[in-house]
This record gives sequence, structure tokens and C-alpha cells, in this order.
Amino acid sequence: MKILDNITSPEDVKKLSQNELPILAEEIREKIIETAVKGGGHLASNLGIADATVALHRVFSCPEDSIIFDVGHQAYAHKLLTGRAADFHTLRQAGGISGFTNRGESKYDAVTAGHSGTSISTAVGIAEANRLAGRDNWAVAVIGDGSFTNGMVFEALEQLSGSDLKLVILLNDNEMSISKNVGGFSRYLSTIRTSERYYTFKIRLNKLLRSIPLIGEAVAVGAYRVKEFLKRLFGAETWFESLGLEYIGPLDGNDIAKTVSALEEAKIMNCPVIVHIKTKKGLGFAPAEEHPEKYHSTSAFVLEPEAAEKAEKKRTFTDELSDFLCEKGEADPALVGITAAMTDGCGFGKFSKKYPERFFDVGIAEEHAVTTAAGLAIGGKSEGLTPVLVLYSTFSQRVFDQLWHDVALQKDVHVVLMLSHAGIVPNDGVTHQGIYDVPLLTAIPGTTVYSPDDFDAFRKSVNEAYGGKGLTVVRYPKAGEAKYDVDFTDHGTWKVSGCGKTVVVTYGRVAENVAAAIRKAGIDCTLAVLRQIHPLPDDREFMTLINSSDRVLFIEESVRSGGIGEHLASADWVEKKVHVKAIDDPFIPHGDMEYLIRYAGLDEESIAGWIKE
Repeated sequence: MKILDNITSPEDVKKLSQNELPILAEEIREKIIETAVKGGGHLASNLGIADATVALHRVFSCPEDSIIFDVGHQAYAHKLLTGRAADFHTLRQAGGISGFTNRGESKYDAVTAGHSGTSISTAVGIAEANRLAGRDNWAVAVIGDGSFTNGMVFEALEQLSGSDLKLVILLNDNEMSISKNVGGFSRYLSTIRTSERYYTFKIRLNKLLRSIPLIGEAVAVGAYRVKEFLKRLFGAETWFESLGLEYIGPLDGNDIAKTVSALEEAKIMNCPVIVHIKTKKGLGFAPAEEHPEKYHSTSAFVLEPEAAEKAEKKRTFTDELSDFLCEKGEADPALVGITAAMTDGCGFGKFSKKYPERFFDVGIAEEHAVTTAAGLAIGGKSEGLTPVLVLYSTFSQRVFDQLWHDVALQKDVHVVLMLSHAGIVPNDGVTHQGIYDVPLLTAIPGTTVYSPDDFDAFRKSVNEAYGGKGLTVVRYPKAGEAKYDVDFTDHGTWKVSGCGKTVVVTYGRVAENVAAAIRKAGIDCTLAVLRQIHPLPDDREFMTLINSSDRVLFIEESVRSGGIGEHLASADWVEKKVHVKAIDDPFIPHGDMEYLIRYAGLDEESIAGWIKE
């Protein structure tokens, strides 16, 4: 029987011998690989942090001590050590284990998380609550070096400076976020990574001094104080220490014994401490070690490279965008590209290599990315610079103020925002759904929003957005285009098919299901598919279509409140009642696409039933 089979809670980790801990970590990696092969998941980062997670549960007592995993995607080992090993095979499946930390799933998950940069601020709040309540518990923020580019991290560190909170920040330094890390902080970590030998020597010396009979403890404390005095005297402090934070490291985070020693040392300090560990992303799985960016988040895959190469790769909207960026970049030297640590995932891979001087990866700092885009447009106005910023829809939720204040309010600033993963997103769960951007974006004055259904409409939309004015947005789903056998008449920003007195209006990928549902319902309908969803079409043909109908049905893959259906229903020129079918439960769980579409009531059968009703 494996050691992991006997782990039902973190307390079981404390009962193991020191020699059993590395074996447990290897079994955890085997379990993660086995599960990811069958159902996908965030593979590389979880393999790298398995050892450190074992060390965390060896030193701290969860849930009394709160362990907050930044983003929440690197908590697979944590889940396996907190009573969820038997159900781990259901990872990211409907009704199964979430791919992120989730408070509703386990008392050991301190927060429900899925976005970057929140862990230290949350830990500060928990630690302050512990202090106010007189509790002796610790708060531990586990954060990757990529997340340190997020502005919230620095705001939290500023508050921590000089405090006596019982808080540990475990800085997991694997030199990666999703794409390769960029920026000054990444370069700074590179300079202090070279001091690992010094830290190893320090641990050994400290143990040696403490082993001296009778006077060992006093000698060790005295040596520490002398060392700290000399560091300050000669200006050899780390940046963290200059902020008033204790710093330990860097050390090998894949060495459990060293990590345990460092965490125990941090607890003795009884104040906020940065424990800087270096880990190998993808450790234990050679392909992920060699190409960690490819195994950051995966679908189910095969272990044999030959079979993987033969697997059919379906073309996506991101592939279409990648081609557009390179073609337009060659034709127009005024195109500049921006992304937030998602170079390949957002389609900028080819462009960044071809035009490196016109490409900016700002790290995980979406707010900064938007305002930088505004600055590029303002500063490059005479040259006609056109910034194209690509983000995932779920991460764009952070940038409402920047879009409103730094772009729209300037009135003559043109920024193109490409929103990938719009609509329902499979597997990753509630934090990654792209169903909230429509109400947010349409609330910003002067914004034009496109949501094309197929590649042809996508190319038209991107070209119009690029040649437009103000804030122009193109939103598109994670996967491929909608496909249906329908003859449409094109009206530019919308298209129409059929001549029934019931008019069904929709947009985006769900149009495929709507068209199939109309056939299933057996009702003579007119289907109108919008390509530009905001502002709504203002041409006479569209207005006549709506107002001459017997009834108007609007179906969208977005939340109902503030959605395009409600915009149409409240338009002053609309004379008919508009019946809206949209997403009423805004917290959509994890599961495969088929399950989630059905959960949201946007599958073919559900739509057909609603049309009949």
C-alpha cells in the first residue's frame, strides 16, 4: 500500500518519518500525472510544488492555520493531503473536485480562488482577524514569482511592513507564470537566486552552533544578531528586508527537509516572513520539465509523443487572431501588441518573435496593461499607434476603472481589446467563466463590442475594431467557431435567415445551438445573428424586423442582468415585448462543455423547449 493511501488529513503527514516525506511527494506527483492524463489540469506548477506542500502540512496545522494558495491552481497536492485523494480522479469533472481551491469543497481550503495576486492581501486580513481575536494561528500565503508582478501584492507588502502579524509568505520561484516571467522583479529574483549556497551554509552553521552544550542557543542568537547588524551596516539587505520584512532563502523547494527547516525558522521569528523557495516546474514528468508553458494547463493527453503529434488539432479563434496580428503587423507598423503573461495563450507568440520591439508582455498586471495601452495611443497619436491588448474575459473583470478612466474618458484614444475565453468556459470552474464582460463593457460610454460566431465574422470584426475609434472590443470563445447549415442574408453587423413572424435574435457561438433548436422546435422562425452587439444595429431593416414580428425572443451566452437582451428590451425604438433567455445562475461550476451548456439551459433541447413555450 502506498503512503498516500493512508493520508486522510494533514495530521497524518505529521506522523510520518522524515524519510517517508520524499516518498509521499513522489506518490503525489504520480497521482497528479495519472489524473491529468485522463482529464487535463494545471500540471507543471502542481508537480513542482508537491514537495513544498508536504512541508507546509508538516509544519503548520490546517485548518486552524490558514493556507492561501494564490490563484488556487497549484493546490492539487494540498487537496490530496486533506482528505480528497479518493475522489481526486474526478478533478474538474461535473460534481467532482475543483481544479482550484474552493471553500464549499473543503474546510481546508481557506478561500475560493482563481485569479492572481490576491493571496497576500487575504492572508493579511486573516492574520489581522487572528490578532484581534487573540488566536495564535498563522496565515500562510503561497504565491508564485509570476504573481508578484500584480499590483495588489505590493499594496499588501506595504501594509505588512514593520507589523508583528503571524504571517508567512512562501514565494514559489520557478521562473514562470504562464509565459516566461518578465520585468524588474523577475530580474531581481535572478540576482538573489545565486545565494542559495550561502543559505545552505547558514542552516548547517546554525545547527552546529545550537548543538554546543549549554551555550549553543545563546551563541546562535548572538551570531544571528551580528549578521543582521553587518548586513545593515554594509547595505546588503534584500529588497524584502528593506521593507521591514524578514527574509529566508533562497533554498531548494524540492528538498522537503530544507523547506521544513526554513518554515520552522519562520515560525520562531513570530512576525511576517518571506520564505523564498526555488522549485522545478513540471518536476517528475520530463515533457513538462522541458516545456512547462505547454503543460501549464492541459486537456486530457496521451503520454506517447508520437500519438500526441498525430492527434488532430482543431483551429481556434486564437489561431485566427495570431494570423491577423502577423499579417496586420507586417502591413501596418503602427500596430503594437500587449498582453499580461499570456504571450502564447493569447495568440501573440508569432508576433512577439517577428516584431519584438512592438510587443509588450507586462506580466500579471491587467490594470497596468490597459493604462499602458492608453498611454501608447496617446503618446503615439501622431504616428497613429494602435494598441491591441489581448486578455482572457475573466481577467478583464479587473480593468473596468482603467477602461473607463484611462481609455474612454480620454475620448479620442483608440484601444483594441481582444477578449479570449468569452462565454462559458469548461473545466476551470466558477472563477474562469467569461459571462460577465458584456454588462461591464456596455456600461462604458462610447464602447463598441463585437461577438462573432464564426471565423469569417471574426475576421470582419477584428478589422473593423482595428480601424475603429475609441474603445473597441472583440470577444470570442476558447474553442472553435459555430457551424451550421443556414443560408443567411448579410446586413453588415448582423445577418438574418427565414421569414417567420417569431424573430429569434442571438450572437456568438450559441447561435449554432439556437439554429438547431429552431429546427427541433418545428416553429417557423426568423433567425437574426448579431456580429456587433453594442451598440445594437440602428439600421431600418433591423428595426422593421423587430417591430413587425409577432414576438421577439433573445438568447445569449451571458448573464441576463445588463446583457444585450435587456438592452434590446429597453431600447426606446422597440415596440414589442422581448423575451430573454440568458444565464440566470452567474456562478457556473466546473465540468465539461456539454454539461455546462446544459446546466446553463443553452443546449439545443432546452432552447427548443423554451421557444415552444
